[in-house]
Amino acid sequence: MITKRVAQIFLGLMGLAFCKVGIEALASPQAVLSNVGITLETVSAFSAMRAVYGGMHFVFGAFCFWGIFKNIQAPLLLVALYTAGFVIGRLSGILMDGSPNSFVMTWLFTEVFSLLVSASLLYLLNKKGEPKTATLL
Repeated sequence: MITKRVAQIFLGLMGLAFCKVGIEALASPQAVLSNVGITLETVSAFSAMRAVYGGMHFVFGAFCFWGIFKNIQAPLLLVALYTAGFVIGRLSGILMDGSPNSFVMTWLFTEVFSLLVSASLLYLLNKKGEPKTATLL
């Protein structure tokens, strides 16, 4: 029960983080991407960033909130896969391009932490025999 409660709290925090990024990027994708030195110059660029950083992140956040009450393992797996992808991408960037700015490094540490927490919680929930659901509903 403690593991499940920790997972629910973690998903709540991840849901807030995803939704925050999503809302900010929907409202002003340039403001979000200025943190990493990206300048959006075309309508298509704005559209793409609103889709990825705005819409997708907002829906990921909503999925985390949904998982708190319906299926805790599905959004934990999403967070684990999402953060694993970011960690792989950022580490390969560091190896090939050098060290990024402090904003990106902060996100790398946050993503590593989130990956470890989500993977650990999935392991513990499966080890304890929490019911596995075949469907999302």
